[in-house]
Amino acid sequence: MDPKTISTYNQIAKEYDEETTPFWEEIPATIFNKFSKLVIGKVLDIGSGPGRDGLLLKNKGLDVVCLDASETMIEMSESRGLESILGDFMDLPFPDHTFNGIWAYTSLLHIRKKDIDIAFSEINRTLTKKGILGLGLIEGETEGYKDSDDNGHLRWFSFYTKEEIEKLLDKHGFEIIYFEIFKPRKKNYLNFIAQKRG
Repeated sequence: MDPKTISTYNQIAKEYDEETTPFWEEIPATIFNKFSKLVIGKVLDIGSGPGRDGLLLKNKGLDVVCLDASETMIEMSESRGLESILGDFMDLPFPDHTFNGIWAYTSLLHIRKKDIDIAFSEINRTLTKKGILGLGLIEGETEGYKDSDDNGHLRWFSFYTKEEIEKLLDKHGFEIIYFEIFKPRKKNYLNFIAQKRG
């Protein structure tokens, strides 16, 4: 994952946590609830941040492992009682077919488009047969660094069209079983639930 983005998250972890904690209370949690009902067993939350979604998934009765590239974020998710591992999306530190579900909500957008195939291959590898992927990305066609708070805290963002995501999912062996689009902020969020082909 991008070093500048990791550094930024290490610096703004507390502020990010405060800003994003009410996310699923302020917007429809349809994708989250559908994912939670479809998955039974062990779930990997990729780019788990401070553990917001991981804790919610755990409260749904799932066996959750959080993974993030930011040490500060991992410390925060650990403090919430979540199993938390420091790791890279591009080289997941787990054996093949470890997880029944993978939750990757607005985390893969921090990977350059030229590298996104690696992340999807790792997701496929670590999912069980017929495993479920919950995926959230932001609509657009550009990529690059953004300074969201005007304080020099740079983060890499890659935006995707719906068609681009559909092609990626198909290429990496996934069948789309649910899609929704909503606009909680300035941009459209593209939410997918996909199942790994048998």
